[in-house]
Amino acid sequence: MEIRIGKSAKTCETCGREFVHEESLHSLAHFGEEGLLRQDYCASCWSGDIAKKAFSAWTTRFYDPKVAEQQPPEVFSPLRQLFYDASESEERTTLAMAYLAAQLLKRQKVFRQIKESDESDGEVKITLYADRIGNRLIEVRDPNFTFAEMDAARVALLGRLRAMEDGGAEPASPAAADDGTPPDPPEETPQPSPEFSGGVAAETGA
Repeated sequence: MEIRIGKSAKTCETCGREFVHEESLHSLAHFGEEGLLRQDYCASCWSGDIAKKAFSAWTTRFYDPKVAEQQPPEVFSPLRQLFYDASESEERTTLAMAYLAAQLLKRQKVFRQIKESDESDGEVKITLYADRIGNRLIEVRDPNFTFAEMDAARVALLGRLRAMEDGGAEPASPAAADDGTPPDPPEETPQPSPEFSGGVAAETGA
């Protein structure tokens, strides 16, 4: 299992001009010697020919954290914070929790699914998401989670979200969140199924 989170560049790949907060730009991902790489272009430098050999291409907006600090606190949701915290783990149940969080963030339109590869694209199934708030590219590679891992992750996710929303201490681990009585899932929580697979990984600069 592997997940990579790539931030957008601060300047245009072609002209080198610095992007400004909320500026519309064009992004693409392509395979290089170090794996999947991201490049960002301003509207003036972009053309359809650039994207012809890319694995995926999409439009987005540049995110400047210095400007974003002045935004209202509701854009920084506990679920989004939990996703990024869990994605740094190497423990499979915690990564499964990050996977479930990503699914919920997609439903909330915080994450936008850009592309999902099929078997013809390579040996490993890859799903790309864009974080609409932080303008990060999230690469999810299929780790084949088990039903038990997904069920434990669901319980842990609900426990941590409730602790964060109540302002209390978070459970130390997914196991600590399971007291033997799983809470009732909210309406938007995806239920685990045998075919679930996915995962989330390390942050890499683009």
